[in-house]
Amino acid sequence: MSHLHIPVELITNILSHLPVKPLVRFLCVSNQWYAVITNSDFIIMHLNRSIETNRERTLILKEDDIPPPLRYFSVKFPKDNRLGKAVEIYQPLYYWDLKDQRHKWDILDYCHGLVCLYKDDDEILIWNPLIRKYRKLPNEPIEESSGFSGNMYSSLAFGHDPHKNYYKVLRVMTDDVKFEVKVYSLRSQSWKKIEERWPKKSLDSWNAKSLNGAVHWLVGDRGVLDQESLLAFDLAGHREISALYNAISTKSLYSDRHLEVLGGYICVIEIYMFTNDVWLMKEYGVESSWTRIYKIEQGVVPWIFEYLKPLMFSKNGKKVLLEEDQDAHTNLIWYDIEKKRCKMVKNQSFPDSFIVATCIGSLLLLDGDNVIDPGLKKKKRKRKRNQSPLESIGSNG
Repeated sequence: MSHLHIPVELITNILSHLPVKPLVRFLCVSNQWYAVITNSDFIIMHLNRSIETNRERTLILKEDDIPPPLRYFSVKFPKDNRLGKAVEIYQPLYYWDLKDQRHKWDILDYCHGLVCLYKDDDEILIWNPLIRKYRKLPNEPIEESSGFSGNMYSSLAFGHDPHKNYYKVLRVMTDDVKFEVKVYSLRSQSWKKIEERWPKKSLDSWNAKSLNGAVHWLVGDRGVLDQESLLAFDLAGHREISALYNAISTKSLYSDRHLEVLGGYICVIEIYMFTNDVWLMKEYGVESSWTRIYKIEQGVVPWIFEYLKPLMFSKNGKKVLLEEDQDAHTNLIWYDIEKKRCKMVKNQSFPDSFIVATCIGSLLLLDGDNVIDPGLKKKKRKRKRNQSPLESIGSNG
């Protein structure tokens, strides 16, 4: 029986519906399949289907507040909202530098299955935990022409530029008077200084969030108390900086605010006296579209709490998954918006204290220059250790 020829278009379409793990295995099937799966157009097609279907929703847990070596875990997120068992995964830098102080690495942000990690604001990497590969960014010095005087501060952000389909890291350096803004592009693998003038605003929080091709901060007018607004930096080519709209409240009643992204919307959490008031901007850039989606007061949670970070909605949108740090222990909580009830997520496989990133199925960083696979490096080292002295000499000759 002759071998049937299957059109490449049909193979591509079938493969694009599959999860990440089998696709990585299928790289070995044939040269044709390898070419299809590593093609940039296929990777984008697969990602878009993951976004549309919320395919392979996964929590990445990074152990926190314990001595190294720290561990990373993946947790599957089934349709019924029951979190699966925490499975340890390769650490992105564990085999890169055995002397590295891994407890200093932290999660900056995450987008489309990529997780951005940083250490001391000058070491940054972008990691795809589902395929175990990462790219370490080159160190970027501060330019002497920036003219900083006194103490300097920095704010980092990670986001996606949908206009050019680039993934970028933004670094803002300031001494509260002057600013230096630089952007790293995953495509060009280089830093570029942005010459646009920064507005006369102070960053009320160094916590930046990316959405709709822009990075956002809560900022205030210098010398003016309780007058916050939302500042957006456009990651697209024209790099326009503008204050888009006023914050939802300017009352001094609220002691603190946090900026997040929830369900594809900009989200502001106002905190006062163990109360979390959570607002979404339902129509991007429209101030009147701010909508309060829930409010958690003391008593709903049977212990004293300060900040319950929203991570994601349930499949039907009626519940929200919350993260809380509590005395060297991290809690995950489901909050029912309609019934105003909280239910603790109990899972003995979770570490005691951790930081959460959320992922979907993505093949980004599957192939390309300067992409590192720590699992592959471990295998090479293991093979080298198992070699006899004569085999080692032969392999070098």
